[in-house]
Amino acid sequence: MNKIDLKHVNNWMHRNARELDLKIWDCLFADGAAVAVADAMLAYQNEDGGFGHGLDPDNWNANSVPYASLYAIEALEMVGFYDMNHPVYQGIRKYLNATGPEQWIFTLPTNADYPHASFYNYDDQYNKVESTGVIMSLSAFVIKYASDLSVFDTVMQQLDSYIARFQENNLGDMGPSSYITLIDAIEKMGIKGYDYAKLQQRLITIVNQTMQKEEKQWGNYGYRPSDFIKTKNSMFRKGNEEIVEKECDFLIKTLPTNNVWPVSWRWFNNAKLYPKEETISLHMAKARKCIEKMLFLKEFNRI
Repeated sequence: MNKIDLKHVNNWMHRNARELDLKIWDCLFADGAAVAVADAMLAYQNEDGGFGHGLDPDNWNANSVPYASLYAIEALEMVGFYDMNHPVYQGIRKYLNATGPEQWIFTLPTNADYPHASFYNYDDQYNKVESTGVIMSLSAFVIKYASDLSVFDTVMQQLDSYIARFQENNLGDMGPSSYITLIDAIEKMGIKGYDYAKLQQRLITIVNQTMQKEEKQWGNYGYRPSDFIKTKNSMFRKGNEEIVEKECDFLIKTLPTNNVWPVSWRWFNNAKLYPKEETISLHMAKARKCIEKMLFLKEFNRI
């Protein structure tokens, strides 16, 4: 069984990753503390509790961007940090309570004032689809960790409509993964009135339809097995065991010399406007994606 060279990746991370991503790396692959990740994240947090300032490297908007809060939450959950008394979580709760689902849109008009990828260009019609992922995932956080706030009531009032939307064909780019997060949250919190077996079967169907299963697809933007099958006991692994091992082999085979895997997207038309910023952004983004890939390899005994 082929295995990845951990030292190779560790050296690259220490040479290239920004402080936040290095704290995540050290927490997961060395002896770093999870609270150090939360502390490092405070540099990107605004007074209103939201996040900007390029926390997501593809959007340098200094103002609070709803997706940036999701980006932060996912990083904190990645390292298993759930201390709601920490200032970073206090800020997140404050921001979500002050805004609410109607304001959790994917693109903002103020993005135009800062370097950003073309998929962050403000577009109201685009938001109607792509905001689904942000709304579902932030709602999941509220359901689990903010039942004492007024935004909890707002989310619960809209929950039936969220679940009904789950039956639609166009869930947006982040839709499948966000519904995994939402349905997991409401089931774990014991919210009644839903057929969880049926919802899980719908999730399995969507994941299998969305997942890129051919190696020739993995150089392009899309969702690989590792984007859904994160643990050995994942419900999405059944029937995909072979493809999981195939992706592990692919990652080991394609790890560049003196580098890590490139990201699979660009800033597209906006690269002409911000050529230097795009280069910096894609380099920063590699670190977070590298950590995700390494966690996948670690879970399936390839480190």
